[in-house]
Order: sequence, then structure tokens, then C-alpha cells
Amino acid sequence: MSSEPIRLSVDAIIGQIAEGLQLFSAFDSYEVVDVTESTVKIKIYVQKDLYVQLYSNLSKVKLNLTLIHGNKRIYGEDSEGGIRHIHPFENPDEHTVTEGVAAIVPFLAQVQLYLERKGLI
Repeated sequence: MSSEPIRLSVDAIIGQIAEGLQLFSAFDSYEVVDVTESTVKIKIYVQKDLYVQLYSNLSKVKLNLTLIHGNKRIYGEDSEGGIRHIHPFENPDEHTVTEGVAAIVPFLAQVQLYLERKGLI
């Protein structure tokens, strides 16, 4: 797997979210919360208080993906400039540097599995 950063556009990000909504039953809808020339913030809903928050800064090649439940992060993956770290389910305050780059569809797959195991969907 390449550690090269993937350059995304807002349209590409929204396309990957739309793909995830079709692939995974956990996700109901999404909302573009904020968009500028170089940043985008999106919420991908499971329920009102259970959602994935995506933040991307296109000029920094930054992608942050966070599963939030009741206003608390319970899992996350972040990458900037090809360096990726994970906030694991067991300890979401921890930063574990790992290979590869954060990616939307694989992140949604991890969230789907977690939600199924925990009986949240």
C-alpha cells in the first residue's frame, strides 16, 4: 500500500460518501456542514447523536474521520501529507501512527463492523 497522500476534491469526497451510503447499511444520510475553497466538513449520519464527522483541508492533503456518539469521539483516523494515525476504539484519546493514508470507504467499513458488534445498528 502506498503512503503517498491522495489528493481529493470536494466532489470526490462527496462521491465516496455517496458510495459508502450505498455499500453500508449503517449510514442513513449526510450533511455538508461547511465548505470553503480548500476545506470541507461533513456529517454522515447513523442516528442524530451517532455519526461520522469528516474534515478535509485540501491544500494540506489532510483528511480526518471521526466516529462520534453522544458528542464523544469513539474512533478516528487522521492523515496529513501521507502520515496517518488512528484513535483506536479501545482508547480513542490515543494516537497510533500507522502505514497508509486515511480513506473514506474503508473507514466506513470499520465503523459498520463496530456498530454491528456493539448492537448499535
